[in-house]
Amino acid sequence: MKLTTLYLVLFLFCISCVSQDQKDKEQIKETVFKYWESVKDNDLQSYNSLIYDSENYPGVTASELFFLNKHYNEINSKKDLLKNIKIKDTTDIFIPSVKMKYVQYIIVKENDPDNLKKDLIITLMFYKPSGLNKIYNPVVLENHIGWDK
Repeated sequence: MKLTTLYLVLFLFCISCVSQDQKDKEQIKETVFKYWESVKDNDLQSYNSLIYDSENYPGVTASELFFLNKHYNEINSKKDLLKNIKIKDTTDIFIPSVKMKYVQYIIVKENDPDNLKKDLIITLMFYKPSGLNKIYNPVVLENHIGWDK
């Protein structure tokens, strides 16, 4: 009887873990979808509502939205931003015990035969304690200065 109860508890625990992980991934995908919709629509208010603590970074969020909106069609034509959203695990740079998740896009500049331009990297970080409906880091762009030239 004790063994059956133990198996039942373990089974229920496994189901709840898988279920919660799946719920987390769905929340991240929904947030990513809303993020790209706000970029496409150039909607700063909606964009800021998806960034954790965005009121402390008004210049950062406005400039990144401007860049992404300006290049949305080019970026989206190279990577279909809403298909095959791959959620990966990572840890915090400064505190390795802090677990986070992220979605990353790497956009190669094609009209650069000498490979002088670095790839545009867009990284959306998620930290569960601050809510998976918010992008944790307001700086999502890397290598974007001069990428559009």
